[in-house]
Order: sequence, then structure tokens, then C-alpha cells
Amino acid sequence: MKKSRYFSELIKSYNDEVDDLVTDSEGKSVLQKRLNDKRGEFDAILPMIEFSPEMVAVVFYGAFAFRSAEVMQRIVLSEPGRSGFPTWAKLEKELTVAAWAEPLIAASLKVDGGDAFLVATAALEFLRNKDSYAAPAPEPEAEKERGDEYGENDEGDDDGEQDLSEAGADWLSEQGFEPLER
Repeated sequence: MKKSRYFSELIKSYNDEVDDLVTDSEGKSVLQKRLNDKRGEFDAILPMIEFSPEMVAVVFYGAFAFRSAEVMQRIVLSEPGRSGFPTWAKLEKELTVAAWAEPLIAASLKVDGGDAFLVATAALEFLRNKDSYAAPAPEPEAEKERGDEYGENDEGDDDGEQDLSEAGADWLSEQGFEPLER
């Protein structure tokens, strides 16, 4: 799914934050417990919407159901502060909101930036539920032509993932760690 630069970057951080909450060090599923803990600390973490909105947005994990995919797609193509980015009052009409989230929404709306934060959070939840990373968007021709300029070539993975993995393995070996078996 196409996204603005803002949402392309933010969804990665958001998914990482969700992943961090899923399991404990023993591999046990602790997502619901950790979400409940964060929800209990909401007032304390709310100021973080200015510099790490994804860390606060996870509190709304599972809070929204979406009536219109088209409306949400328009939002993820836009950015806060630009035309096309709706207010929470407009977007809320396009959502079903879980009852437990209502007090958190009310608290968010009381702080500077809370309105845009809630719209962005709903968009992140939409992307989490609808976006597929299994099928990357094809590169535009101009991007393919510039590939070699940025150290890419026609061999191996297009995104350089293999090269990065090898470089990481080399660095770890230099630091005295045993290489991982592949």
C-alpha cells in the first residue's frame, strides 16, 4: 500500500514497538499484559507524542474498526499539518472505537498535538491491519537506474539486505563473536 514518507517511517517504528511488547525474554506471550500496563501509565507517557508518537500509539492497539478503507488510504498518503489530513472529529465518524479507548482519546484531545496524534494513530492501526510487507512496491524506473550509484547492483537482493547481513556478520566476527550458522 502506498504511504506518505511520514507514515512509511512511522509504521516501521510502530511495528517495532508492537513487536517489543509481544513476548517476554522467555518467549511467552505478554502482549495484553504489557498493553494494559501502558494504558495504566497513559497520562505519564502522553507527552511523548511530540518526539516518539509510536511509543504512545501502541496504547490504542486494537481500538479501532474502520468503516472506509478509502478514507484511511487518503490519510496514509498525507501528513499531519498538510491539507488532506483530517481532524479527529471528522475521522471519528469513519471509525468504530472500543469503549475502553474512549477515556484515552479524551485525554489525548486535551494536549497540544493530540488531535493529529489520534488521526495518525488510527492510520497506524489501519496499516498494521491492512498493509502487507510480503509484496514490496515495484521500483520506479528512475530508482532502478540510480541503483548502482548507491552501491546496489543486479546481483543479490534489491534492497541490499544480504550485503547488510554479511557486513554485520563480519563486524561481529571482528568483535570476537562466533559467526551464526546459516
